Amino acid sequence: MQQSDILSLVEQLIPVYGAEDFELVLAQLTEEAPPSAKVLVKMELNRIMAPCSKSIDLRGRVQGECREYHLDGFTHWLDDVAINSYHRKIKQFGSYTEGVWEALVNTHNNFRVMRKKEKTENGNTHSEADSPFLVEAIKMGYTLKRQEKRLKMATLVEVTLQTGQNIHATSVDLSSSGAKFKVPTAFNYNLGGTLKAQFVQLAKHTKLTELSHPIEYRIIGVDDCYENNSIRWLRVLRLTKTDIIEKAIEALLTSTAKKTYHDNQDLILQARNHGFEYTSIKHTANLPLFFNGTELKFALLNEYNQSVWDYWHDERNQPMLGGLFSEKRMAELAQPGVKNTSNVLYSFIHEHKERLLHYSMLMPEASREERQLFWHAGARRESWKAFRLSVYELSPEEISHFLQAFSSQDDITIGDPNQNMLTHVCILQEIADAESRRDYLLTEKPSLDSSTLNRFRQSKKVTCSPRGIYYDAKSRRSEPRFMFKSPVEITAGDNTLQGHTVNFSSKGLFIKLEAPLIYKANAPAKISFKELQLYDKEAPLTDVPYTIIRISPNGLNIQLAIEDNNSTRQTVSFIKRLIAHNKEKLQASQEQLPPVELLTTMYGSILNRLVSTPYYVSKVSRLLRPVAVGVNYPLMSYLKVLDKLGHERNLSVEPVFKGRTNTLLAIPLRPISTPKVTYHEMYIAVVKKGEEIDVIHTRLLSDFKSLKERILFIKKAKLMGDFYALRISAVPVTSGITHILSEQLENLAAAAIHRARALEKEFSAIMGYGELTDITDEVLIRLELT
Repeated sequence: MQQSDILSLVEQLIPVYGAEDFELVLAQLTEEAPPSAKVLVKMELNRIMAPCSKSIDLRGRVQGECREYHLDGFTHWLDDVAINSYHRKIKQFGSYTEGVWEALVNTHNNFRVMRKKEKTENGNTHSEADSPFLVEAIKMGYTLKRQEKRLKMATLVEVTLQTGQNIHATSVDLSSSGAKFKVPTAFNYNLGGTLKAQFVQLAKHTKLTELSHPIEYRIIGVDDCYENNSIRWLRVLRLTKTDIIEKAIEALLTSTAKKTYHDNQDLILQARNHGFEYTSIKHTANLPLFFNGTELKFALLNEYNQSVWDYWHDERNQPMLGGLFSEKRMAELAQPGVKNTSNVLYSFIHEHKERLLHYSMLMPEASREERQLFWHAGARRESWKAFRLSVYELSPEEISHFLQAFSSQDDITIGDPNQNMLTHVCILQEIADAESRRDYLLTEKPSLDSSTLNRFRQSKKVTCSPRGIYYDAKSRRSEPRFMFKSPVEITAGDNTLQGHTVNFSSKGLFIKLEAPLIYKANAPAKISFKELQLYDKEAPLTDVPYTIIRISPNGLNIQLAIEDNNSTRQTVSFIKRLIAHNKEKLQASQEQLPPVELLTTMYGSILNRLVSTPYYVSKVSRLLRPVAVGVNYPLMSYLKVLDKLGHERNLSVEPVFKGRTNTLLAIPLRPISTPKVTYHEMYIAVVKKGEEIDVIHTRLLSDFKSLKERILFIKKAKLMGDFYALRISAVPVTSGITHILSEQLENLAAAAIHRARALEKEFSAIMGYGELTDITDEVLIRLELT
């Protein structure tokens, strides 16, 4: 009999060792084995179950920090891996035996054990330690919300749980109101529960004896450590009323130099995180929307989510989001007390008599047949899209911050501030478009009448006018506008109407009409400046070609932009001279810029609720390579896979980008005058052996030769492990430094100019940005593989 077979039998017999029926079970398990097997099994069992009196000292023998433990009358020096193993083995063996001792001196992070292994513990390393596809994980959103300084310091803490169990922990960082502890996974930590901490090492160092007294904390976060499954991170909030931690921090920062260095390090950390966060806000294609109850108030816009914003506007360039987020829908999506909800939305636009009709349908709103009919009606059109709506309830702290931000600018808060209070944020995220519409046509077309879809047609009535707020606190106007009232005549199609200017610039015009104009945006119109023409009869001020930008719901207010061609250059020149000669008389129209406090509060509410994984691309050794990804904890399921493939604190994106850098990075990130977002769909099969990853197969949608091959790939992936579908976006980055960030770097430069320059250089080196979006469920639904 093989040694492995002997050990397998021993493992099965440990639970019944010493029991009355031990001999019976032994005889049954060794019934078909040779007679010597029974003797060998009993000898091995007697050996590992014998009481042990040896202390264990793993200092210098394992890859980890060891601490002193007093367990069952013995003094041991164990690391986090060993202490976890100790508790498991004691439960298995019943007491401290030779078997427990062997397990603790042969843990996977023991240097002697590690030298014998060519592979890592899991045996699933698919990327080398020096792989160019290892990326740094940047935690998004937390620096924007931090209200006090934290001291990063590793110090021993004795923790007593509610169960009375005493454990050794290590502080990661400290503040007067909270802390973050590194603790072993062997114990249960209840979210919302309390613990008592004694900072014994810090008490000796600072000579503040009060630190050795128990301080009560509440557990507000329990995070797994994906690079080391033997530890967890506890985020805790202080309950005991004391200022001793604040005194300890002040004592540690005794000299001005130390305090300055600490403050600068905090500024550097925040500025670096903000650089990645602002790059994400500036380039994301997701559209953040902010609500007061069921009423849509604001949208946070940038150059790349503008297309989603424009999609939900009609032929007059008026918002149709009020129909999308009707009171009935919002009552379901934003129920009080529900932290977050998520739904898939399908939509298309139908043009009827030069009017744009928006159709939208949430998954729960339709039966299967109605959804199939909607797919067949919509997926044949270029306007076909699928979105994911992720609605989150804002915390009381966030609501308070928004109210403070509104109160700092009068033009945002009008009337009662509570009427402008924000309660929810929604991320409108495109997950499919016309490129994948053929998938939606594979299903059988139902026999329902097409009029069934009428209930999904949105009303043309403009029920809300959300304000689009630009992501940065800087003016977007290329030139100033001036208040000026002068009679004009507009000709648009067959309509000729009278009105007057409200404000103007050399390139644009805002007019108010005497009668409503029924027309559409992006259409040509001709403007005649009747009064100005009298002043200069030679000036080209009659029938000047303009383009209509927006028409108000009542048709009386019109925004226009002058056409850029040879025939309008003289008109532009005349208006510029008019402005220059009358600057003292003309009143400038002030642009309403959002306060920085409002923008940063909006950033925070979005960045700590990531619905996609941002990734950042720089040029490394003349090649484009991902260098960082933005994450929230706990990690999304597909990120856990990439984390297991990584090393230390880095994730590996090798399965996604290796062999595809030209398709996914080089081509989409080419600098062009009008950059646009490029999308690819990727299918991932994670083949497992038990709980361990054996191999990963990835294919782009374009790699499949047929639908049958694609469906077979998905079925095999689900059968042999896990299946993921990702939508990968990419866009070139011309500059990741925003107006807000540049001000922060200027402030940092006053204290540490070399670090400010290093950060500016790092951000300037970012040449591309993209997002990984999990669309697994949507792919399975549209292919009807659920």
